[in-house]
Amino acid sequence: MWGTQLQAGWLRLTTRRYRRILIASGITLLTSALLLGLILLIRWGRHHALQSDTHTVISLAGNQLVRSLQSRRGTLTFIRDTLNRRADLTFPQLQAMGASAVEHTRHLMGIGLIRADQPLVWWALPQHLLKAELAQLNRAATGRAKLRRAWQVPSTFAVTTREGRILLVMLEPLKTAADRRSAILGAFDLKPLLEDFFTSGVLQPHPAQLLDGEAVLYRSSDWRAPADANGPVIAQRDVVLDATRWRLQMQPGATRVVQALSWFNVLLIGLSLVAGGGVTVIVWILAARTWILQRAVARRTAALRRTSERLRQLATTDELTGLYNRRFFLNRWELEWERAKRYERPLACLMIDVNGFKQVNDRLGHAAGDVLLTHVAEELKTMLRQSDLLARFGGDEFVIALPETTLAQATSVAEKLRKVSIPVPDGESRGVACVTLSVGVSRIQQDSETSKEVLEAADESLYAWKRRIKLASARR
Repeated sequence: MWGTQLQAGWLRLTTRRYRRILIASGITLLTSALLLGLILLIRWGRHHALQSDTHTVISLAGNQLVRSLQSRRGTLTFIRDTLNRRADLTFPQLQAMGASAVEHTRHLMGIGLIRADQPLVWWALPQHLLKAELAQLNRAATGRAKLRRAWQVPSTFAVTTREGRILLVMLEPLKTAADRRSAILGAFDLKPLLEDFFTSGVLQPHPAQLLDGEAVLYRSSDWRAPADANGPVIAQRDVVLDATRWRLQMQPGATRVVQALSWFNVLLIGLSLVAGGGVTVIVWILAARTWILQRAVARRTAALRRTSERLRQLATTDELTGLYNRRFFLNRWELEWERAKRYERPLACLMIDVNGFKQVNDRLGHAAGDVLLTHVAEELKTMLRQSDLLARFGGDEFVIALPETTLAQATSVAEKLRKVSIPVPDGESRGVACVTLSVGVSRIQQDSETSKEVLEAADESLYAWKRRIKLASARR
């Protein structure tokens, strides 16, 4: 009897024990499934973030490349505008202007004028080109000039010589009636231009290559050719400049995302499975909490960085014209003045005032005056070098710092600005069709004058010029 009872109790204990083991096994399997699901979720999130970052990087790089190439066109645009205003320039003057453009524009090899059914005339002949390369460049430019739209819109194309040199050719059509089927041609050395851009012009340098169809225009030294599906990520985007379409490819990351399970992770999972589902769940809940907090901190840090960048931009730029503001200019001017003093280098300053701006405000309103100021700012930017510092000084006054510029050169720049005539939008019916610029000039002296005195000298020169204009108008 006691044996039968003991046997029944043992069976009950065994059944209860096995039930507990089964529950513990189920909890363990559920914990393992949760761990694996969390690992897969982390892997998916990292891969998704990598793809998103890839598209962001290549979009920024493509936009920066287009802006960099368009800035090179600014030299051709400046010469085009000069010819539109001065059609009576002699050939020696054109040669001097072309030589100056080649000297002050990076990677510009040569510049000239091409007309319909006429040979290409070089104002500044491309240097370091073989005769065969120059002849091939002339043929390519002449062939492009035969296209119908070559005289209507700017065009850009690449020429690969037999010696392997790649030249970037830009055509800027003239707009005057006398030169309707004429265009300014600029030839750039494309390889150093792209090398300079991808090494120093890109905010996030990554392995990259630029393709024109199947032809490779540029390929970085750290580019890795994809050997299989697990090779480097290749993100690509079309870069469109005029009618030219290139393909930009970059490798900002690898397709193999960092493995979420290492041998240490496997050991931890094994220990977690042995220790029980409760401890494992707590550990992974804490890990998930830490991950969520890190993501929240990262998002807030990114928001603070964007806000800081926006505040920095507002503190250094003029909101209306997009130029540097007075505070930023004064800080930079002090640095340029100290550098010029220390190394005994020339430094000039131009103070600019818009003639007739008060009439525009009185007759057309302050909104028209604001639009006019933006047009003046754009006109000044097109006529200056990249090294010059242009800022809005206040109201309708602008100031320009000209490093490495003598007084004679600064006076020449001032004369060019004084000849500029800027049309007033909808102002012809109100008697203010256009406005001109008054320019004052000063330069740094090697005596004991301060940077403020140089600015004051430019301001005095400006008002002297305005008084001179008033006297001339009174005599008339």
